[in-house]
Amino acid sequence: MDEHVLRTFVAVCDRQSFRAAGEDVGRTQSAVSQQIKGLEAELGVQLFNRSTRSVEMTPAGQTFYSHACSLLARHREAISAARGASVLPYLRIGATDDIAAYGLVPVLRALEDGPEPCSLDLETHSSQMLLASLGSRYDLVIVVSPQRGRTGDLVASVPLVWLGSASLSTSKNALPLAVYADRCAMRDAAIAALDTSAVKWTTKATVSGLVVIEAAVRAGIAVAPALAGFHAADLPTVTSLPALPHLELRIVAGTPVGETYLPYVRKGLQGLLEAKG
Repeated sequence: MDEHVLRTFVAVCDRQSFRAAGEDVGRTQSAVSQQIKGLEAELGVQLFNRSTRSVEMTPAGQTFYSHACSLLARHREAISAARGASVLPYLRIGATDDIAAYGLVPVLRALEDGPEPCSLDLETHSSQMLLASLGSRYDLVIVVSPQRGRTGDLVASVPLVWLGSASLSTSKNALPLAVYADRCAMRDAAIAALDTSAVKWTTKATVSGLVVIEAAVRAGIAVAPALAGFHAADLPTVTSLPALPHLELRIVAGTPVGETYLPYVRKGLQGLLEAKG
C-alpha cells in the first residue's frame, strides 16, 4: 500500500478536512479526494462520511486509522534504524511554519555543515500538534507559547505585530482576519486584544498554512497577527490596531538525540534573532 496515500488518509483524519489535509501533504483538494476514493476502492469500504461542512470517519475508517498510524510509525522506525546505522545522527525536528520558513531553515543549514553535523528531517505543524508528537515523531520541536511558558527552554520573547493595510483598520466594517485554523497562541492573543478593545472582527480566511495568510494580507483583503521578523519582508504592518503582546519561542527535546542538538539549534535561533535586530 502506497505510503503517500496512507499519509494523506491520516492527514484527513487529523484535520477533518480535505482542503486542510491537502495543505499538510502538499496536494490539491481534488487530488486528496481522488486518493481517498482510490483507497476506499482498494479496501472495499467507506472510510469517511462526507458533508459540505465536515468529514467524519466511519467505524471502518476509525479502525483503519489506528493501523495506518502504526504502519507509518513502523516506516519511520525503519528509516531511523537505517539512518542510525550511518555515520551521521538523524534529527527529526518540528516547528511552526513561520518559524521554519523565516528562522529555522538557515539555522539547520548551518547545523548540517557545523562541527556536529547530522541528517535532518523537518516538518511543520501547529504547536499543539508538535508537542503531542514529541518523542514519537519528533526529537526536537520549536513552538510558540504565551509569556512565562513552562514548556522546554526559552529561545526568545518576540513581539506580535499586525500585518495588513491600514485602510482595513479604519473601516466601519468588522475587521477581516486571516488566521490559522488550529488554535494557536497568535490567534488567541489577537482575538483577545480585539475583544478587550471592543473592536468588531470577522474571519476572512481560516487556513492551515502561512502562504495563504500572507497572500490574503498582500491582496489587501485581511489583516493578520504575526511574529515580528517571522513574515515576508514586503508585508506592511498596522499600528492603529490594539497593541499585541510578546510571545515566547520555546524549544523542547523529546529524545536523547534532541537533547544533544537542542543547544545548537537554540543558539542558532538566538543569533538569527539578534541579527534581525
